Order: sequence, then structure tokens, then C-alpha cells
Amino acid sequence: MQPDACSQQPSCEVLEAVRFPILTFDEWQHGRTPGRGFNPDWLLPGESLISILWKFACANALPGDVLMRTMCPDADPREGMIPLRSALDPNQLRRLLGLPVNVLRTSLLGRTSGDRYHAAFRYCRQCAAHGYHSVLHQLAEEHRCAAHRQELRTQCLQCRRQSPFIINSSVIEAPFRCVWCRSHFCYGLLPVRSTTPAMRRQDRLAIQDRMRLRLGRDASGGSNG
Repeated sequence: MQPDACSQQPSCEVLEAVRFPILTFDEWQHGRTPGRGFNPDWLLPGESLISILWKFACANALPGDVLMRTMCPDADPREGMIPLRSALDPNQLRRLLGLPVNVLRTSLLGRTSGDRYHAAFRYCRQCAAHGYHSVLHQLAEEHRCAAHRQELRTQCLQCRRQSPFIINSSVIEAPFRCVWCRSHFCYGLLPVRSTTPAMRRQDRLAIQDRMRLRLGRDASGGSNG
């Protein structure tokens, strides 16, 4: 069963001293300057679309149902969809988010006869502490985080339930939190600070190397620095 839509505004109080550009919905939807709503430097290699949308919704103060209706006007915001390339068009996402198509393609999972992924949201607690979730975390053959070597988890440590690996209004409104009890996936509060990547360079490089091995030469996505 999929989680009901949350009636609250996005829970983004964890973004300390936010210096993201905050737009009104009308500014964002109609004729905004490309790049105002999101900056590629905010991303880390191999970032999943769910992780990207969490940052985008917080940066632009967008409720989950508004973002879902704009991104997928034909879908029920409460039901949502699995973030697969067959379900979402990277070119359409580029117009919405202002990010390169190759980054957005990498943020989505493919669906071929050889692809296997987890239906439950999987996470590394240290990655979550950096405001990051990787597409690698969802691949069935990946059992540990490429950067931190931690075992990937699916259960919330508080309520022991699993969040679904889908994009819907309720998931968007629980950034790096359990969709059921709203507990943080990381150790304590999420310390995302503005546009400065918190993850060490060696950890970002480890993720890039694993992305290239698993998903191809051009699949690193996000910041390389």
C-alpha cells in the first residue's frame, strides 16, 4: 500500500541557513530564468531523482503535490510512480529542473531484462547525513555504500517500516526521512548547508568509480570536485 499524501508543507527546516534562491510558484512555473531554480553544483555524483527532487522542492518552497502535478500532470500525486527512464522523460525533466540530460538520465533507473532494483527505499546513513541518495543504493547487486562501506538499509530505525522507492507527494514532503514516522534516515538532524558539498572528495570519487563500473563511462552525474 502506498503512503497517503501529506497535507503539510515540505519539512525542510533541516536546511540550516538556507541560501537557495526561493521563488514563488508563478515565478518558477512561468518564464523563470534557466538555472534560477536549481544549481548543478548542489549535486553529488550519481544522485537519484528522488534526492534531486527533495533539494529542488526545498530550494523553491514547493509542496509535494504542486511539484508532482507540474512534473507528471497525468499522474495522481498521491500514487506517484517509480523513477524509471521508461516512466519519466529526461528532456521534460531538464525543462523543469534546468539540469543536464545526462545527469537526469543517470538519476533514473533503467528497466531491461538484466536490471534488478529494490522496491523499498535503500539508504546509507552517512550519505543521508550529507543530503544524498544514490541510484546505486537501489541496485539489487549493491549491498554496501560505495563511499562509506556501510551496509545499505531499508527499514526506518524508529518505526521499522520501509519507505517505498517511488516519487509521490508524500515522499517529496519527507526529505531524507521515513515517509511513515518522519524520522531522519541519518544520524540526528540533516546538516545540509546551502550549496557546499559536505562529502569528502575521496568519497565522491569512490561513488564516481562505482557508477562508471556499474552504469557506464558517462554515468557519474553531478559534481566532480
